[in-house]
Amino acid sequence: MGKLEKYLLLLLIPLSFFSCEREFVFLSGSDGLNFSVDTLMFDTIFTSVGSATKNFRIYNPYDEDIIINSVELSGGETSSFRLNINGQAEERVENLKINAKDSLYIFVDITIEPDDTTNPFVVNDSVIFHSGERFQKVNLVAYGQNVVLLKKTNIKTSTFTAEKPYLIYDFLVVDSAETLTIDPGARLHFHNEASLIVFGSMQVKGTTEEPVSFLGDRLEDWYQDKPGQWGYIHFMPGSSNNVIDNAIIKNGLMGIFVDSVGIGSNPPLTISNTTINHVSQFGILTQNSEVDVYNSIIGDCGYHSVALTLGGTYNFYHTTIANYFPSYVKSRNTPALFLNNYYKDDEGEETINPLIEANFYNSIVHGDRYMELGFDFKESEKYANKGYSYQFVNCLLKSGDMDLSDEDKFVSVWANEDPNFIDPLKFNYQLDTLSFCKDIGDLEIGSLFPKDILNQSRIDDKGPDLGAYERIEKE
Repeated sequence: MGKLEKYLLLLLIPLSFFSCEREFVFLSGSDGLNFSVDTLMFDTIFTSVGSATKNFRIYNPYDEDIIINSVELSGGETSSFRLNINGQAEERVENLKINAKDSLYIFVDITIEPDDTTNPFVVNDSVIFHSGERFQKVNLVAYGQNVVLLKKTNIKTSTFTAEKPYLIYDFLVVDSAETLTIDPGARLHFHNEASLIVFGSMQVKGTTEEPVSFLGDRLEDWYQDKPGQWGYIHFMPGSSNNVIDNAIIKNGLMGIFVDSVGIGSNPPLTISNTTINHVSQFGILTQNSEVDVYNSIIGDCGYHSVALTLGGTYNFYHTTIANYFPSYVKSRNTPALFLNNYYKDDEGEETINPLIEANFYNSIVHGDRYMELGFDFKESEKYANKGYSYQFVNCLLKSGDMDLSDEDKFVSVWANEDPNFIDPLKFNYQLDTLSFCKDIGDLEIGSLFPKDILNQSRIDDKGPDLGAYERIEKE
């Protein structure tokens, strides 16, 4: 070999070390791997519906690179859980490499097959890690719940019970001349954009202890206060004999949309002891309807909490209308309460539909805007009171600089006082012990509704409190 060849060989030898793949070893006798959790928990999962994906991390705590012999799902192909191990959607992966002081993710989701169980049940599995002579594991735990699945369903006269939750896809329609009765404790969960449409009648019969729930189908904690997860409850023209008592309606695009209901000899829609919250648009939106509301809370909504449009007849008693919709979700520039008596057709022509009356008694209208009242009326000599009539009696109003001097419309009202809710930013609209609203309600009105939304007496102290809640002081 000549001098030149020997020189080139000496140059290539060190280069070959740099071009070799990094060598991974496992430190036998070490303390093993570290994990971000020892148990990965899933909230209640409806059968046949996949969960959200969760994850945990594996850490290599050592100064040397390691190889994990295998990572596998203990239940294998029979497991309800599924893994994605560092980008590989497999139940088992071998020779998994982790650099020194580095980590990698394992993603987990689950789909549970239905059975005949009515109560929630536990589903367990684990992820097994084999490294050298050590075996370690991370537990997987989920709670399953069987459901009554309804998809694009038109129902005849039926009763929904509390035995299993109802999961609605697309729509659930109550046909004309049919009645849906909903028993105490029943839960109706709606998939994305699904709605409940009532042509006939709906009787919601919740109780204080067992309210009826209308909500989305994502049960993880993060979704509990998130709006826009499903559609809304829509009462169609011709629907009648509708009652909603002791219900929780939340997380929809809207809460309740009432279109030409309670007209003529038909009884009004009655909403009582009900909470509507975390809604993208309107809590209650009406068009030319007759609605009575009492002992109810219409809370955070992206537009109006209550919008009474195209006229109608409305009575609100001991109702809390409180809008503190989070600005990080949407900047709200609309008042909590809005009244209107006309509409425009496609050509822009205005048609007045008279607001026969809208009355508010012993109620609260408040929020985080400067003014939480909004009126948009067109006057006409053709109708009584020029086409609109409203009145607030013994109410606290966040009215900004609105003129409240008309004693026919504003009777014993208080403007811009702080109601001292316990924590409106956490959706607690109960009254603090120092609340301005304590004991100042009209007793005659309070006596018509002697129990508050929590079934507590509102007539046993100095006077009824404003709003849906009666403050009961501990002795």
